[in-house]
Amino acid sequence: MDNVVKRQTKDLLKKRDFDSILASCEQNRHVWKEVRFSLYDMDDSVRWAAIETTGRYMKRWWNEKREDKIRQYIRTLFWSMTDESGGIGWSAPQTIAEIIANIPELIDPYGSMMIAYSIEEPPLAKGGLWGMGRLGRRIAASMDFFRDKVLAVFRSNDAETLGLAAWAMGETVFEPARPFLEKLVARDEPVQIYRDGSFAEKPLGQWARNAIARLEGAE
Repeated sequence: MDNVVKRQTKDLLKKRDFDSILASCEQNRHVWKEVRFSLYDMDDSVRWAAIETTGRYMKRWWNEKREDKIRQYIRTLFWSMTDESGGIGWSAPQTIAEIIANIPELIDPYGSMMIAYSIEEPPLAKGGLWGMGRLGRRIAASMDFFRDKVLAVFRSNDAETLGLAAWAMGETVFEPARPFLEKLVARDEPVQIYRDGSFAEKPLGQWARNAIARLEGAE
């Protein structure tokens, strides 16, 4: 039975059939369990669909006034990012951001907490940056609070980290990042970023130029 649920859930995730997945989660708690496991799947198509499913499922809980259950689940995601968990919750920042994107009322306090738990941890920083980009201007105040730590990610030479940072700075219109973005415009390493259900690939310098354009458009 478990193998059947696992196979069927992964198939629905790959198809991005969110209506069917959510209905199945309501009917069978083992499906929701499998979605949670899939947050750490090595297959990107499965993992990202699981992240989006989780955000949508929490929205359904919110509409059903199950706020306590949502907060309890978010706490488990934060716990997974701590040493005490015994693992690395490397999809937790993205999942928390996706939940907040679906339930904006949760931006306080969980937006700031998402940054605090992820930004200085190398295995989690990319997820934290993606979460900032996903939340856009809604999280700008929290980014300003953690300004030095956020800008410290530009010390990395990893193209993917820098690409995510550039994209996030543009989405949040984070003006303090401008001088760091300007240093990246000549970089040509390809960087993929997941947005709106698929991956977009551009040279690192293009991500930086796009971010600068967004900063200039906000002036």
